[in-house]
Formats: sequence, C-alpha cells, structure tokens
Amino acid sequence: MKTKFIGILVIAICIPFFRCKSPKGTKPTEETNASPVDTNKDVEATGDTSGEEAKSGGSGKPLTVIIKNLASAIAPVTVSVYGTKNKFPAPKHELKIYKFKPHGKSLTAKISDLKYGTYAIATYQDVNKNGKIDQNLIGIPKEPYAFSNNYEPTIKAPNFDDCRFDYNEKSCMITIKMIR
Repeated sequence: MKTKFIGILVIAICIPFFRCKSPKGTKPTEETNASPVDTNKDVEATGDTSGEEAKSGGSGKPLTVIIKNLASAIAPVTVSVYGTKNKFPAPKHELKIYKFKPHGKSLTAKISDLKYGTYAIATYQDVNKNGKIDQNLIGIPKEPYAFSNNYEPTIKAPNFDDCRFDYNEKSCMITIKMIR
C-alpha cells in the first residue's frame, strides 16, 4: 500500500515537468556546430568539436555540449538552455533553444552565442520527428530526455539548482547522458 502511494505521489509531482513540449512558434536558435539557423532546413552536427561557429555575441570559448546514449543516430536533439532567471524546466520559459541533428549515438556541438554565466539544460531526442517530446498517458516521456549534471528525476521534477552548471573560460564543456 505504501509503495503504491509513493508511486502515485511521484507521478503527481512529475506530471507538470513531463508535459514539456516544444513551444509553438519558437524557432531554434542554432542547429549544428553553432551555425546560424535556417529553420526551413535541417543542418547537421558533425559529431566532433571542429566546424564553423556562430558569431552572435557569445563570450570567449564556445560551450561544448556532449550528449551520449542517443536512441537514434539521426533523430534531432533539442537542447533548451535556462538562465538563473528562467523558470526551469518549464516550456516557453527557456533562455535559448537549439536543435541539432546527430551523426551517430552521441552528439558533440558548440554553442557560441551564450555569455559566461550559470545555466541549466533540459534536452530530448525527437525520435519520431514530430517536433515535441511524446509522453505516455500520465505524462512520462516516451522519448529520450536528460538534464545537465545528469540529474535523474525520482520523486520530483528537477529544479534549477539540481541541474545548474557554470560556463566560463575554464569550464566550457558539459557532458549529458540521455535517459531512455
């Protein structure tokens, strides 16, 4: 009985988080190794850290994001970046949204238009390419998802402090493992 109650409590707490969908009308800011976005076509990430970088006002070194354990070698990966003043991980409250197309079961991409600071990331892989994270009847994702610091939700949705990381001259790389 106690286990069943805890399970129901977990579901009730996590449903608001797992209702994340790509905001309609919000265009991704970047789609590959920091090339400017053309939202009318898919641009592919090369899977390494070399390549053209966007020149749109970031700090010094670009933020390198490595995402491992992808379910598909070709399905797009959406990365939502939140700042300290954004409501994490609420949809439509992102600081920036990026969309990457991997080549393989991991993705390495550079984000060059962020200023140094403290951020948190929520990401998912759109395996069926419908532009949103699919969920089951109770709101749990059916597609791979992850958070910075490799936070894995158990009885509550993450908060900003669970997933926060510092991006600066000395710390400009983050590795995230997808939950499947």
